[in-house]
Amino acid sequence: MNLKRLREIQNEISNRVTISEVEEIEYVAGVDTAFFRHSGTEYAVSSAVLMSYPELELMIAESVVDTVDFPYIPTYLMFRESRTAIKALKKVLREKTVVMVDGSGLAHPRRCGIATYIGVELSLPAIGITKKRLCGEIAGEGDVKKLIVDGEHVGYEILTCRRCKPIYVSVGNRITPEKALEVVMNCLRGYKLPEPVRIADKYSKKVKSQYLSDLDSTF
Repeated sequence: MNLKRLREIQNEISNRVTISEVEEIEYVAGVDTAFFRHSGTEYAVSSAVLMSYPELELMIAESVVDTVDFPYIPTYLMFRESRTAIKALKKVLREKTVVMVDGSGLAHPRRCGIATYIGVELSLPAIGITKKRLCGEIAGEGDVKKLIVDGEHVGYEILTCRRCKPIYVSVGNRITPEKALEVVMNCLRGYKLPEPVRIADKYSKKVKSQYLSDLDSTF
């Protein structure tokens, strides 16, 4: 595995990022990926949901299960997760949709987390949502603080509920940090994660459990 070449790919994708205003949003999509092993083979389960915005009515949910041929290596997750995630998203996407991805955007050592990759590859507005900060510094006070990477404001640290640790929101592609914050805040319903990502996570775990059960029944 040539990590140098993979870093070059990440840098190339990062250079294609556009930070711009989103004029109109009618839907928000969320995508999450779970993994499991069975009989020596590793599988990825990516679930994508589409919700109306800002009402957050669930419109559609789709999942894709496929084998995984890339190991877990921190900061290279786009090469491991993006194939199934993009397949799942393509099943639910409509025009005027912003995508929330369980993963980093520009808040990444090479400014190319999976949210950036998906946003660039699908040419749409994308937001990265993570529970941990990969890089950068936090500036400000209060429940919402700026996330700064290499001197650039790329997102926010947000305390979404009093019983939770903060989440980290960063630009993926074709959206500003301020708009990403607005969309995320409008998608909070009392849980740590915004609804599109939270619901996608529930679906990926449910499908994973069902798939494992089906596999076990055939052996």
